[in-house]
Amino acid sequence: MLLPNVEKALEYDKLKILLKRHTASELGNARVDKLVPSDSLDTVHYLQKLCSEAKIFQQQFGEIPLNGLTDIGQTLRQASKTGAILEPDEFLNIAKVAQLPSTIKKKFKNQDRDEFPRLLSIIESLPVFDEIVESIWSCISPEGTVLDRASSELRAIRRKLFKIRENIHQKLEAILRSPDHQKSIQESVITSRNNRYVIPIKQDAKAFFSGVVQGQSTSGATYFMEPLAIVEMNNALHEAVEAEHREIRKILLELTDHLRERIVDFECALELLAELDFLSAKVQFSFELNAIEPKLNTRGRVNLLKARHPLLEFQTRANIQSQKQKTDELDKTEESSEQKITHRLPTKVVPTDVRVGKDFKTLVITGPNTGGKTVVLKTVGLLCLMAQSGLHIPAASGSKLPIFHRVFADIGDDQNIEQSLSTFSSHITKIAEMLKSIEDSKSSHSLVLLDEIGAGTDPTEGTALGMAILAWLSERNVNTIVTTHYGALKAYTHTQNNMENASMEFDWSTLQPTYRLKIGVPGSSNAIKIAEQLGLPPRILSDAETRLGNNNVAVEDLLIQLQQTQQELDTEREQLHEKTRLAETEYQKHRELIETFEAEQQTRLQNAEKEALEIVATARRTVDSVVADIRREQASKASIRDAFSKIETAKKQLKPDPPIEQPKKVKLNINVGDKVRIKQLNRFGEITAITKQGSTPLQIRVGSMQMQLSHDDIDSVLSKKESQHLSTSVLDIQHSKANSVKSELCIHGMLVKEGLDITDKYLDDAYLAGLLTVRILHGKGTGALRSAVHKVLDANPHVANYQYAHPNEGGEGVTVVKFKE
Repeated sequence: MLLPNVEKALEYDKLKILLKRHTASELGNARVDKLVPSDSLDTVHYLQKLCSEAKIFQQQFGEIPLNGLTDIGQTLRQASKTGAILEPDEFLNIAKVAQLPSTIKKKFKNQDRDEFPRLLSIIESLPVFDEIVESIWSCISPEGTVLDRASSELRAIRRKLFKIRENIHQKLEAILRSPDHQKSIQESVITSRNNRYVIPIKQDAKAFFSGVVQGQSTSGATYFMEPLAIVEMNNALHEAVEAEHREIRKILLELTDHLRERIVDFECALELLAELDFLSAKVQFSFELNAIEPKLNTRGRVNLLKARHPLLEFQTRANIQSQKQKTDELDKTEESSEQKITHRLPTKVVPTDVRVGKDFKTLVITGPNTGGKTVVLKTVGLLCLMAQSGLHIPAASGSKLPIFHRVFADIGDDQNIEQSLSTFSSHITKIAEMLKSIEDSKSSHSLVLLDEIGAGTDPTEGTALGMAILAWLSERNVNTIVTTHYGALKAYTHTQNNMENASMEFDWSTLQPTYRLKIGVPGSSNAIKIAEQLGLPPRILSDAETRLGNNNVAVEDLLIQLQQTQQELDTEREQLHEKTRLAETEYQKHRELIETFEAEQQTRLQNAEKEALEIVATARRTVDSVVADIRREQASKASIRDAFSKIETAKKQLKPDPPIEQPKKVKLNINVGDKVRIKQLNRFGEITAITKQGSTPLQIRVGSMQMQLSHDDIDSVLSKKESQHLSTSVLDIQHSKANSVKSELCIHGMLVKEGLDITDKYLDDAYLAGLLTVRILHGKGTGALRSAVHKVLDANPHVANYQYAHPNEGGEGVTVVKFKE
C-alpha cells in the first residue's frame, strides 16, 4: 500500500530511524526495517491493542526484560549441521538468549489474562530452555573457559597437566639455581617456545649447555634451549595438552548435539523475542511522543484531535536543548542581552485538529507561505501510516483514523524538510500515476495528499487542472487533502457539496502564522498586507491593488475580516468553555460537600441509635435487678398504675416540641414524705423538709444524699399515702418501664423454651409499666408454643384472663392478655 516515493515524502523512513533508538538488539532493528503499514483492519486492531497492553504493563510492572538479547540466528544455523561444534563464546551468547524466556515468564507470573490477553498469548508461547542453560553454565565460565567440572575426564587431565607443569618448573628452577650453569644463563627466567618450556642461554655458551635449541632472539645474542632433562617431561605435557583439547572438543560436541535437538524451539523463541523487542520499542516510542491508540474505522473518516508531527516534536526538543546551550555559553560572556539571541528556533509544536471523510471528502487548505499547510498534509499522512503500522499516534484521546488501502502523496518542500521543489511535469507525472492506481484498484479507500495543486505552470491552466483533478477524485469518494494559493479553487470548493475550505490562521498583530487550521473558513495569501506591514512603499502597494482589481481586493479584505471574526469567535468560545469548566468544578465541589454532610448526618444518627440501644440495655439490667424487690414490696396494682400515670403525664410535658406560649408556672402541692422526681438526675427522691424562705426550700433525700432544690427542679409528685409501699428505686424502674415496654410481643417462630423465657419476662415488665392489656403473637403452627404460653398465663398471678384475638386481628395465632386491676 506504500510506494517508495510516498515513504520518503511523508518521512516514514526517518520515523523508523527514530524508532530504532529504542530497540535492544539487531533483531528489533530488523523488525523495524521490515515495518510496513497494513491495510487489514483485524491486523491493525490487533497490533494497536497489543501495543496498548504492553504500554499498560510497562506502566504498572516495568519493562519486559530483554538484556542479553542478540541475534544468534547464524549460530543456530551452524549448529543445525550434523557434526558441527560451537565455540564457548557462541554458547555464552546462546545461554544469554536462552535464559530470557524463563526470566520473562517469571515477570508475567500471576498476571490477569483478561487485562493482557494478546501479550500473554505471546509470553505463553515462548519455549523455555532451563536444562540447556544449566548445561552451558555448568560447563563454560562467563569468560568462555571450559570448566573442570564439565567432565571427570577433563578434571583428571587438568590435574595431570598441573602436576607435569609443576615438575617442569621445579626442574628448570633447579637448573637456574645450579652454579654449574650460572655463566651460561642469559637471564634467570622460565619461558616457552614452540609450546615447550625453555630457558635463555648465552650465544657463546650454547655449545657447553646440554639441550635442544627451540628458538633464538632477534639480536642473535640469546638461544632459547630446552634442557635434555625436561625433554620427556615436555613431551608428556604436550600429550596431556592434546588430550585436554580432545576432551574439550568432545564436551562442546555433546553440548552442540544437545542444542541441535531443540533448534526448532530456539528459532521459534528467537522470533518471539524479536517481536517482544520490537513491541517494547513501540511502547517506548509511544511514551516518548505521549501518543495514544487511535479509534479505527472502515468508513474513511479521519478526525485527528490535537495531532502533532512526530519529527517536528523531536526537532523542537532539540531546539530547546540547542538554545539552552547557547544561552549558557553567552551567559559566560559579557555580551548584552540584545546581542545574546538574535534568532529563536521553534520550541513548541502547535497541535492540529483535522477532519475529513464524514461531512466532506475533499479539504482544500489555503493560507500564506510558511503558515503550516504542508505540515498539516504530512501530519495526516504520517499519522495514518503510523496507525496502520501498529504504532500509537501523537494526538489527543478520541482521535479516529480509517484503514486506507492506498496512501498517495505529492508534497513539495517549501519548508526545506527534505526535498527541493519539483517541476510541473514531475508533479503531473506523480498525479497521473496516483489516478491510474486508484482507477485500477476500484477502491475508494485511498488517501490523496497534494501540495500546491496545479502549481508550476500558468495559474489559469493550473487552476483548471486542479478543479478537474478534485472533481475526478470527489466522484470516486477518495479522501483528498490539498493545499493551494489559487483563489478560484477556493471559490470552486465553496460550490461543491462534497468539498470544504480550510485555512491556516494568521496573527495580524505580529505578522506571524499561528499554525492553527481553521476548517470552514477559506484563507488568504495575504501577500499585499504582509508587504505593507513590512514597509513596502505605499505607491507600489496601491499600484499592486489596482492591477489586482477591485473585486479581488474586496474578496481578500473579506477573507481577512472572516479570519479575524473567526479568531474572535474562537476566543469567546474558549472563554465560555473555561467558564463552563469552572462552573462544573464549583458544582462538583458543592455536591461533594452535600454528600459529606449527608454521610456525617447518617453517622450521627447511627451513633445515636447505638447509644439509645445501650441505654435501653442498661435500663433492662436495672429492671431485672429490682424485680425481686418489687415483688417483695407487694405493691398494689392501683398504686403502681397511678404512679406510672403521673410519670407519663410528666413525660408528655417534657417533650421537646416548644409551646406556642410559655405556660404559667403551677405551684405544686408538696408535703414532707412525698416522693418526687428530680429532673436533672431523672431519679425519684423523698422530701424530708420544707422551708418557707430561700430559693431552694425543698430538702430531698436521694439514696444516701441530701439535696436542697427549688420547685422548678422537680416534677411527678407522689403523695406519701400513694407511695408508702413504693421505694424510690422502684419508682425509677417503673418510670423507665413506662417509656420502653410495648403493648405487643412477637415470639412467632421461636423454640418453646426460648419463647417462654421471653414471655415470662415480658409479662413482668408489662405489669410494672401499668399496661392493662397486651397481645402475644405466637402463631398457629403445631400449637406447641401456643399451649406453652397459655400454661404460663395460667400460672401468672397478675393475669386476670386471656383469649384469642379477633379473626381479623390474628385469630388463634394471637393471644390477648388482660392484667388484674
